[in-house]
Amino acid sequence: MMPTLTDRQRVELAIPAYLLLALTSVPGAFAPADVDLAARAEADIATLRADLKAASLEPLEDLPEKKRGALVRRVERIARGVIVEWKDRPTLSVMLTLWYFVKNLTDREVLILWEGSAMARATSRLLPMFAHGFEERKRDAAAQEQAGLLLAQLQAEGLYG
Repeated sequence: MMPTLTDRQRVELAIPAYLLLALTSVPGAFAPADVDLAARAEADIATLRADLKAASLEPLEDLPEKKRGALVRRVERIARGVIVEWKDRPTLSVMLTLWYFVKNLTDREVLILWEGSAMARATSRLLPMFAHGFEERKRDAAAQEQAGLLLAQLQAEGLYG
């Protein structure tokens, strides 16, 4: 028998995908370097967004509609508090921050990326899109610091303790 997830655990599982989904909604956030690749990039982003949407809803899909709606609203409320902090930051900086945040969760096994899962597919698509950001030491260090601040912000919400 599979263990039942608490509401908190369900929210914790939904938030990383939801935040990444929000980032992919930013117009021009994932513009290809070569304009000839624009159509392919658009298709890749659409697939990525579909995987992220699925990953953000998976932890809630076995719940009754009323309960699922309440938890979706909770995820959205918490995410809005995170997203508001992105307004003056470069997209690549936010991407790297979210990457380190997800890495922290996977390293601690709070989030497990099962092979073939929507979140595993999404993260495998995301990494090549912003890998060059890891090469800039200053940006990389700042992103790691921001990921720590993001985790602290979410822990203040009672998550990821």
